[in-house]
Amino acid sequence: MSHHMADLGVREERKRRRVWPWVVGVLGVLLAVLVGLLFAGLALASEAMEVRDDLELAQSQLATVPDLVSSGDAATFDARAAEVLEATTRADQTVQGPLWEFATWIPWVGQNVAAVRSTTEATHILVRDALPPSFAVLSALKPETLRFEGGGFNLEPFRQILAELPPIDAAFASAQAKVATIDRDSLLPIVDEAVGQVIEVIDQTAPLTHTATEVLPTALKMLGEDEPRTYLVLFQNNAEIRATGGIPAASVFIRVDAGRIELIGIAGSAQYQSLFGYRQHLDLPAETLALYDPEFAINSQNYTRTPHFPTIARLFNAITVQMGYNLDGVLSLDPVALSHMLAVTGPVNVDGIEINSENVVRELLSETYLRNPGDQAPADAFFEATSAAVFAKLTTGRWDLMNMLAAIEVINSEQRLYGWFSREEEQSVARELGIDGELAQDNTEQTQVGIFLNDASVSKMEYYLTSSVAVTCDPAARTVTTSVTMTNSVDRDDLTFHILSRRTPTYGGTGTSMLLDVLYFAPPGASILSVDPAIGDAPDLSRTSTEEGRTAQSISVLVNQGETRTVTYVSQLPEGDLGPLAVRYSPTVTDTAVTIAPECVALTGDGQL
Repeated sequence: MSHHMADLGVREERKRRRVWPWVVGVLGVLLAVLVGLLFAGLALASEAMEVRDDLELAQSQLATVPDLVSSGDAATFDARAAEVLEATTRADQTVQGPLWEFATWIPWVGQNVAAVRSTTEATHILVRDALPPSFAVLSALKPETLRFEGGGFNLEPFRQILAELPPIDAAFASAQAKVATIDRDSLLPIVDEAVGQVIEVIDQTAPLTHTATEVLPTALKMLGEDEPRTYLVLFQNNAEIRATGGIPAASVFIRVDAGRIELIGIAGSAQYQSLFGYRQHLDLPAETLALYDPEFAINSQNYTRTPHFPTIARLFNAITVQMGYNLDGVLSLDPVALSHMLAVTGPVNVDGIEINSENVVRELLSETYLRNPGDQAPADAFFEATSAAVFAKLTTGRWDLMNMLAAIEVINSEQRLYGWFSREEEQSVARELGIDGELAQDNTEQTQVGIFLNDASVSKMEYYLTSSVAVTCDPAARTVTTSVTMTNSVDRDDLTFHILSRRTPTYGGTGTSMLLDVLYFAPPGASILSVDPAIGDAPDLSRTSTEEGRTAQSISVLVNQGETRTVTYVSQLPEGDLGPLAVRYSPTVTDTAVTIAPECVALTGDGQL
C-alpha cells in the first residue's frame, strides 16, 4: 500500500512540475497585459488631457471672432485662425493614434472614447474648412451695409457671399456625418456633457447652412434683383379664427426693386367687400367647396377657411389683379408673429398708442374692439395702420439680422408664417423653408395629419381660445388618432357686440360661447374611421369631402364660457412606408401644445411637429 501511495505521489509531483511553468507563464502574460493596459491607460489619459487643452485653447480663441468681425480686423483674425487650426490639428492627430483606436473596442469605455474622437474630428473639419469663409460671410453681412436709407436691403453683400456658402455647407455636412453615429444615451454623463454641446451646434447649424446655400440665389431674385416684384402681405386676425390663423382683416401691397422695398397700397376686408361684393372670382373644385361655409370663396374674410395656402393666395390674386396689382407672391402673418418681430425691432406708435411686443396682440385683437363698441370700422382701420407701421419699422428700422432670423424661426415653428409665389422656382423656396402651407400629397417625407379650427359663430371670441393637439397610434391596427382640445377662457362681462357670438344662440349657446368648426384632414391615402362626438352640436354644419386629394371631415361644437371640449378623429393609414408624423393645426393667440405619442414611431419613425 505504501509503495503504491509513493508512486502516486511521484506522479502528482511530476504533473505539478509540468503544470506549474504553464501557470507561471499565463500569470506572467496576464501581468504583462495588465501592466501594459495600465501604462496604455495612463498614456491615453495623458493624451486625452492634451486633446482637452487643445480644444479649450481653440474655444477661447474662437470667442474673440465676433469682435474681430465687428472691427473688420482681418489680420488679427488670420493670426487667431492659424492658432486655432494648429490646436485642432494637433488634437485631431492625437485622436487618430493607435491608443484611441484600441480604446474604442474596450467594453463600457469604447463608445465614450469613440464619441470624443468623432467630435474632435468634426471640430477640426469646421475650423479647417468652415471658419475662413464664415469670417468673410459675417464681415459682408454687417448691419450697416445691409440696409438702404429709406427702406430695403442692399443685395450686394448677399451677392458677395454666394461663393462662400458652399464650402461652409460642405464642412458642416462632413462634420455632421462624423457625429451622426454617436449614441448619446450610451455615454457617461461627463462625456455627453462635453461632446453634446458640439453635436447640438452642428445638428442645428448644418440644416441652416444648407438651406442658405440652396435658397440664397433664388431669394435674391425674389428681392427684385432681376426685375421688380409685387407682393401682398396678409395679417390674419386670430380673434376670429380660421384654418391658417384668422380672418385676413388687413393687408398691404409692397413693391421690391433691387432690394428696395416700398409700401404701395393698403386694403382691408371691408374694402375688398365693397369692391367685389359676394361673388366667386376663382373656379374651385366642387369637392373643395363642399367642405366649407357657403361664403368661403365669395368673401375674402373666409378665404382662409382652407388650410391649403396656395388656394388662399390664388383667391386673393384673383381679386387684386382687378385692382391693378399683378402679384408675384402672397405672404401671411398674424399678431403673435408681429409680437416676435417687434421684440427685435422695438415698438411703433399708432394713433398715440405705443405698440410693442408685449401689447400688440391684446391691442389688435381685444382692446380696439372694446374701445369701439358700436362700429367695427375704427378697429379695422387701427389694424391696418398698425400693420403699415410695423412694415415701415421692418424696412427702415435698425435691428439685428440674426435676432430677426431667430424670431422668424420661432414664428415658422408656431405655424404663423405662410408664403406662396407665382414662379415654381420661388415656390420651391417656400417649400424648402416650410412656409408653403400646402396639403401634403404623399407620405414620403412626412405623414401629415391636419386638424384646424374655423369660427362658425361670427365673433371675435377666439381671443379667449386656447388649444392643444395630441396624436396617438395603434401600430397593430395601423391607425392614427388625432385630438384637439379647446378651452373658452373668457373672464370678463363687458364684451362688445363685435366680440360676442351672434350665431351660437341658434345652437343652444350664449353670446360668450364659441361655435368652432373642427376640420380634420387624414394623411394622404388614409380614410377616416370615426369622429367623437359623432355629429357635433350643429349637425347641419357637418361636412365630409376631399381637397387636394385628401379626405376631410368637419363637425361644429359649442365651447361655452369656462368650458373645455375635445374632438377626436381616428384614421386608417394606407399600406406602404410612411414618413415621420407631422401635425398641422390652426395657430391661436397662445401657443398650441402638440404631442405625438412614442408608439407612433413604430409606424412612421421619429415624429416631428
